[in-house]
Amino acid sequence: MQTTLTLIAAPPALSPGGYVARAYADHVSPETAQVELAVSERGGVWDVALAWKTDAPVTKLDGDPTAFVDAAALLVPTTEAAQALSMGAPTDPVEGALWRADHERLLRISACGLGSVERRDAPEDWRAEAEWKKGLWRLHYTLAGWSALDRFRRLAVAVWQGARHERAGLKSVSAGWISVS
Repeated sequence: MQTTLTLIAAPPALSPGGYVARAYADHVSPETAQVELAVSERGGVWDVALAWKTDAPVTKLDGDPTAFVDAAALLVPTTEAAQALSMGAPTDPVEGALWRADHERLLRISACGLGSVERRDAPEDWRAEAEWKKGLWRLHYTLAGWSALDRFRRLAVAVWQGARHERAGLKSVSAGWISVS
């Protein structure tokens, strides 16, 4: 399966705590308008490729607390009712694979609602290779044994552009689940 996804800005009003909703209420246009997505599965191993434009890649923080790195994540439901935009719910969690430009290894994430993301090392057989060249990030995930993706065959995409100060809930996202059957 190959497609071009139109992304939306994650709605700031959904961010917990009130600050982001107030400070970034005008953040209504995505910093990343589109992402190319290619997905295939063979023998329980998922290959997912993403490509998106960014003029100024940010690959390290250098101790600067005002800097943010480029990142991308794949999110999958763990129940039929799980929602992508809300990062799941207590009874309907989601899980994902997070790539950050400043990490060698992928992170596995899980969430049961907004503001509840937990990170841990991804399984050893989950890998990502990324390259930025001529204004384009190309990211390739290889994910073996992801039972939630095997079962539900849907995913969502998120992209953060560090140069545009995107982080946490400030990101460009797919509007919902994408079927990869």
